[in-house]
Amino acid sequence: MFVFMEENNCPICHSKDTKAIFEDTLIKCSSCQHGWANLKLDHEFLQNLYASNYFKGEEYADYLADKEILQLNFKKRLKKIVSQNPNLQSAIEIGCAYGFFYQNLQEVFPNINYQGFDISADAIDYATANYGPNFSANNFLETASQKKVDAIFMWDVIEHLSDPSAFLKKANTQCNKGAMIYLTTGDFGSLMSRIQGKKWRMIHPPTHLHYFTKKSIYRLLRQHGFEPIFIKYPTIHRSMGLIYYALFILNKKSSKFHSWLYGKIPSKAIIPFNSFDIFFIGAKKID
Repeated sequence: MFVFMEENNCPICHSKDTKAIFEDTLIKCSSCQHGWANLKLDHEFLQNLYASNYFKGEEYADYLADKEILQLNFKKRLKKIVSQNPNLQSAIEIGCAYGFFYQNLQEVFPNINYQGFDISADAIDYATANYGPNFSANNFLETASQKKVDAIFMWDVIEHLSDPSAFLKKANTQCNKGAMIYLTTGDFGSLMSRIQGKKWRMIHPPTHLHYFTKKSIYRLLRQHGFEPIFIKYPTIHRSMGLIYYALFILNKKSSKFHSWLYGKIPSKAIIPFNSFDIFFIGAKKID
């Protein structure tokens, strides 16, 4: 289930100077500029939310069909990761989905000790069948493992979490000193976000619950013992089909014309695109 929270203080900097925006869709902090949906979702609700249709026909047109494109983006991130951690031995991925990043990671680090977590049972079944037993649909927050790792990955995940602070606190306990956490998420303070307002493509609770600015993500990481080392706005490769789907079909009224035209777009049609509203950040555990 989900409930509306009565606590309106900022979950990042705890400021009381907050206000409802976008017709009460979100609350925004006047201090760190963080935005969030005033909802609290339980684990069962999230499991239903991220069922197989989430990856095919809801937020994603067809996640599996975009495997090559997604992995192209992962390979670019890995170049940065390898430059910092050429001898990476162990890692956890929170929100591993269908295991595509793990396949890229294993190509570079064939002996890596890896564990992937995702709330989608369908995604975990696929990952396990195709890439081995290193995947789990268990709630990362409830795992009892004391194993410490050299890196934690959270690709387009932190915005989905009801309590990002709890995940980073847990992540810290499972990191070796000097370990890195790498994540991507939308930049709520970006020019694109400020121009588009409530029409910004990232704003769609209850799947996206938190909207980070550079200031708010830096603050959250530091609160949990991670010092930001770099932040980048990388060019991202997208399929033309996914772009068209997001612009004209996702959360829009049904249109036979758009559905027909979407079906005509070649599956291999890819374009590099940078709207400078998605950041890639790496932070090091310092305590």
